[in-house]
Amino acid sequence: MKNFIVTVIALTVVAGSAHASATPLQNLPPGPFGQSVQRGYDTIMNTTTDPESKGNVGNGLTCNSCHTDGGNNDHPGNLLKTATKFPSFSPREGAVITLEDRIANCFMRSMNGMRPSTDSKLVVDMTAYISWLDQGKAILAPASAAEPSPFPAMLKAATHADVVAGTAVYKTDCAACHGAQGAGIPGTFPPVWGPNSYNAGAGLANVPKLAEWVKGNMPLGNAHLSDKDAFDVALYIDTQPRPDFVLTQHLPAGMPPDDYNASVRTETDSVASNLKKPGLSLSALLGTAP
Repeated sequence: MKNFIVTVIALTVVAGSAHASATPLQNLPPGPFGQSVQRGYDTIMNTTTDPESKGNVGNGLTCNSCHTDGGNNDHPGNLLKTATKFPSFSPREGAVITLEDRIANCFMRSMNGMRPSTDSKLVVDMTAYISWLDQGKAILAPASAAEPSPFPAMLKAATHADVVAGTAVYKTDCAACHGAQGAGIPGTFPPVWGPNSYNAGAGLANVPKLAEWVKGNMPLGNAHLSDKDAFDVALYIDTQPRPDFVLTQHLPAGMPPDDYNASVRTETDSVASNLKKPGLSLSALLGTAP
């Protein structure tokens, strides 16, 4: 389902304020709900500049950096059949969470910013868009069986040689867009490490998840990497510096306890601690161990 028309920038007035819409969607419901869906899509495409979301972003990424085409495709990271999976239990939060919770949590992890309220217009609009993508689908619809991923086993066996191989893949297939130092090109290609990229608490800071995403999405428009190349470059990227994640620093002061639906209230992640979980040493992988 492709819902995109025209490539020019249209300006629509929503809720009494000017709202930039890069691409109007087709076949929207009439009235306020359709306007909310459009705003949610616009936020996903322009997260760092959208007036509703930019104050909650702490890096140079947009939601579209990971959820390409606004999540409306069959690539890893797509948002199709996402709304039908919630509410569900999240081991990371140790609680049953809603789609609104999941969106809000992404702002403090992948976006390295401040968690918005789950009943804010920002989160409601994004929920409306993601739910609209699943219009007509049943909640908790059975998912098709996925093939077992080779990447967790590859991570457990990873060595410095894999990082070296990943460096070569990055130079050949990634650096032209994301830069030799991973900083990306502002407004065009996102940073993949450094202070403006996702923090160590984000999903893509998990090497197997990043490898799965890279395998299905990169290079952009011509995804062709082998499992080994996708793993190696993901390992290389996730051994590079990025912001630590300290949960308490991403929860607004004065947030009501019930607004963050999680039993896990203390979490600190770093590049080194993420790799330590599967039994790896960052210094050994980088070849800097004594």
